[in-house]
Amino acid sequence: MTDKLSTIEQHFRPEESEFIQQVGEWIRQSEDEYRGILTKFLNPREQYILQTLVNRVKDLTVTYNGGTIGAENQRAIIAPDFYQFNLSDFELALLEVKYPVKFVELHHSTLLGSLMNAGITRDVIGDILFDDSQQWQIIVDAKMVPYLQQTIEKVGHVKITLSVADFSHVIQKHDDWEEIFLLSSSLRVDTVIAAAFAISRSLAKSLVEQRRVRINWTVIDKPDFMISVGDIVSVRKYGRLQLTLLDGFSKKDKIKTVVNIIRR
Repeated sequence: MTDKLSTIEQHFRPEESEFIQQVGEWIRQSEDEYRGILTKFLNPREQYILQTLVNRVKDLTVTYNGGTIGAENQRAIIAPDFYQFNLSDFELALLEVKYPVKFVELHHSTLLGSLMNAGITRDVIGDILFDDSQQWQIIVDAKMVPYLQQTIEKVGHVKITLSVADFSHVIQKHDDWEEIFLLSSSLRVDTVIAAAFAISRSLAKSLVEQRRVRINWTVIDKPDFMISVGDIVSVRKYGRLQLTLLDGFSKKDKIKTVVNIIRR
């Protein structure tokens, strides 16, 4: 598996090497111990990498669950193909945010910021959900529930409490993604942003340099950053896109891509 990993790493980014090694450990552990291995929450790019590596291993499968249909962040179980598991094996919990809805508003960024400031890492939190009535829910690693309930008492200046809810009451995600076909001269992030949102290349470049772009929830400031399948690109005040498929080249040597997009 080590030789295979070194070969596979050549097809991914250098900064993804550590995650690829982690996946290799999960796979080895599942093979050696003949059991399911539960991962942390994975973003779509990490899910793509995991699926790619597991697909290369005979008699091994991977199953995902993020607590709600269409969840972006999901936990995975890597297991021999004979392995049977229950939904409880994913160790998910649903926390409902209680706060004075009539008097204040919560925002995704401040809620996520409060969670991060509590000293936890992003990979123990799944999707943050909300609806038109300003009800907010957080899908989390079940083991983190006591800590979060004891630690998170405010979001910004708003006092809150976190109560455990049953997944039968989970807020269903609205699928606002629109699938589009794009021809792009390259997979540079500024080039793809320009094509997807129909703006100039120079504006797209400046948005990146002004740190208004995130890839997989990490701010980037290099316009020549190359995006890959599974990446989610968020552009402040413009929307989000996800590269889902590379489909070869056009007659004019443009890259044929399929992209999911949400425009703001």
